[in-house]
Amino acid sequence: MHGVWGTYKTSRSNSTVPHSTHSLPPMPSQLVWVITGTSYVGIGRELTFAALNRGDKVIATARARSISALGDLKDKGADILELDVTSPLENLKEIAAAAVKIHGRVDVLVNNAGALTTAAILEDQSPEETLQQMNTNILGPLNVTRAFLPYMRERRVGTIIWIGSLGGWMSFPLCGAYCASKYAMRGVSQALHTEIAPLGLRSICIELGNYRTEFLSPSHRAPLRQKIEDYKEMAEAGDAFVSGFHGKEPGSPAKATSIIVDIVRGEGMAEGKDVPLVLSLGRDCYGGVKKVCEDTLRRLEEWKEVSISTDLDDTDCIRLAI
Repeated sequence: MHGVWGTYKTSRSNSTVPHSTHSLPPMPSQLVWVITGTSYVGIGRELTFAALNRGDKVIATARARSISALGDLKDKGADILELDVTSPLENLKEIAAAAVKIHGRVDVLVNNAGALTTAAILEDQSPEETLQQMNTNILGPLNVTRAFLPYMRERRVGTIIWIGSLGGWMSFPLCGAYCASKYAMRGVSQALHTEIAPLGLRSICIELGNYRTEFLSPSHRAPLRQKIEDYKEMAEAGDAFVSGFHGKEPGSPAKATSIIVDIVRGEGMAEGKDVPLVLSLGRDCYGGVKKVCEDTLRRLEEWKEVSISTDLDDTDCIRLAI
């Protein structure tokens, strides 16, 4: 493992924790998926159809107020379960136990549920609103993961998928807390993988660009809330852009979810490839992430002498293998 603790050797294999998933044990031919956030026209719903079409089992979940929208998924063969990612951990553990009982196991957990809960300038947000965004997009999904991991550890088989975003690389006005939650998601997924890979498990963050779903629809996204006059022009311009953008997003949810199933199953476009632990999907996401990385490399070189000038002169120190 390259990172905070340098190069870490696992007790099982005496090899470094992988940055791809090719060395992990094979999964069953028919997988059992749990997918959160499947109630509206979006990635979770499309992923349910995609996995079912490959012959897998899917447990589709939604909050109580949205569970009635899952009827068509049930008709296609999905099992339906009520799950609110912001529920207390003890409640989520009970739901995980119920999910495992349906087919005797869960092979794949997809942390897809998420939302733009507050469309506001950061200064205009209350602490409670910021916390709500974090609970919905990262703290809640982390608790869901905690609830399911014991069953995966027991079998030494399992994949955790996190549905990330281009917003985890580039921040935008009115959705600073949302973007922060997606930055955090990538970090959590990578750290989790280093912890669970020695147990035969894996964690993969799939970062999406802009896909034609209901995510930005007026009925799903939070309405603009702006109080501070200094930000009025910026807030209104941002809100107008989002309103005009909805319905014209370039990404195909069906294509993206088909690739996600490929990634998990190691077939199709992923066959024979070492699956990365972070994968960007969408031309816009590819371009955005590439630009951020190129800009970061330029900045690092420009400020290199300043960056490395702060080390102690003492040679008796430990330098991590990063």
